[in-house]
Amino acid sequence: MTVIDQWTGRHARALQAAMRLTGEAFAEHLGISPRTVAKWRKRPDMVPSPQLQEALDTSLHLASPEAQSRFAASLGVPQPELSALDDSMVDQLNAAVGELSRILAALRTADVQMAGRAVGSSETPGPP
Repeated sequence: MTVIDQWTGRHARALQAAMRLTGEAFAEHLGISPRTVAKWRKRPDMVPSPQLQEALDTSLHLASPEAQSRFAASLGVPQPELSALDDSMVDQLNAAVGELSRILAALRTADVQMAGRAVGSSETPGPP
């Protein structure tokens, strides 16, 4: 996750955009007035108060992974690449899934057979 040492109006606006909130909704989310959010638009170098810095930290931390990714991208932070599975890993996973399927089928068969025996043994013998 991206860490901001000192928030500015530019960072706050980037977080707002990443969270896809209007100025009013972002202000409400942070518990501040919409005027403050408007000031960040006009003065992108403005540094919010320490309390707002904490609120912005918390908002970023609690944002969805998609919003965090959009935020980092808007700041030009390189995103880690997802490693692709190579063919041998895919083959191993497919083999494991196939083996699990066979085991589950065998367990189901065993359950049905045991249930049939239980029904057969629970029958009371009739008169001779």
